[in-house]
Amino acid sequence: MKKTNIRTAIGLMLVIFMLLTSVAYAKSESTTTPINIDLTKEGGVLIVPTTEDSIVDLSTTQVTEETASATFSGTIDDHNKVELEGIINLDGNDKKIKLSGEAYQVFVGWNVPEGAEPIYTQVGNNTMTRYVGATEKYATYMDVSDKSGKYNLHGEFYDDGSGGFIGTINIDGKECQIGLRGSSMSVYENTAPTIETKSSNYISVPTRSQWELYWDGHSYDAASHACGETTAAMLEEYYTGDEPDIWDIWVYNGYDTMDAGEAQDYLDDQGVYLQKGTRSGSLSYTIGKIKDMVDDDRPFYLTEESRWGTCHAVVLRGYYDTGSMYNSYFKLNDPNTINGNTVMYWTPTLSSSFNYEENVYEYTGSSDTTSTGYSFLG
Repeated sequence: MKKTNIRTAIGLMLVIFMLLTSVAYAKSESTTTPINIDLTKEGGVLIVPTTEDSIVDLSTTQVTEETASATFSGTIDDHNKVELEGIINLDGNDKKIKLSGEAYQVFVGWNVPEGAEPIYTQVGNNTMTRYVGATEKYATYMDVSDKSGKYNLHGEFYDDGSGGFIGTINIDGKECQIGLRGSSMSVYENTAPTIETKSSNYISVPTRSQWELYWDGHSYDAASHACGETTAAMLEEYYTGDEPDIWDIWVYNGYDTMDAGEAQDYLDDQGVYLQKGTRSGSLSYTIGKIKDMVDDDRPFYLTEESRWGTCHAVVLRGYYDTGSMYNSYFKLNDPNTINGNTVMYWTPTLSSSFNYEENVYEYTGSSDTTSTGYSFLG
């Protein structure tokens, strides 16, 4: 009997040893690929608040601007984990830094073959256009930081390698903003595809970043205020299959932030006719109406209160319903890809104070005139 117990124990120990060995072996098998990021293109900027500790709105905060550039090298593994080290130059002063984080692919539109035949689908009052032979187009986004939390940076790189970093740097107790322009084909080419889990209902709407203006050589200030134009661009691309230039929409709107009414005027001119209005009622009623729009394949321009208390525009494109108010959420395309939210919980949660009830339902601002509901263009 004792020998049997001993043999059983030894057998269990061998099984555990083999499992641990296989796990360790699997971890060691994770491959890494070298990457390089050149962020020395003209226009890199460090923005330092002079009278406050942080920048909420560039149009109202007093700031000074200094030059900025950087170069990084490092690795990305087959799980998209990124390790970087390099030199960042702030106003002529070099600093060595190490960053780590994660890269991921983002759906940004379609590659349409020249002369492709259109495919038309009726969605509400609009005709949605797709093209025969079109393939999905992706960009690589990246979020990295240093161990101390001094540097928090968001990167975007497109299929031609162009892009850059934007983010914040803590300098002498002040949260400064930074923009770095450049390129990296190695980051774009070596990021593994990201699979989006669709548990309830998500609409595939191309993600567009308002910071595309900055990557394309326009001012950091314009990019920081172009959430409305970028939201309009996403809706236009969803319905037409064409890729509008966000700068053209910014110029169309007189070089100023676009609200829902102005977005409607612009989209009308593009042949995309969307309904604009507000809906009010109980919290559960308005959530149900939003779900109805998503179920009808109608993403829409939503006015929200950002985490910083400012009015902001996003595309609402989906929902995840747990069967209760708790931990259910809406899915967003937030044009402020540096620090915006792609998930909006229906009610406050322990993990997030940003939620539909407080930041939309009870909020009034711009075209959202109801304190018991939401405004929409969709």
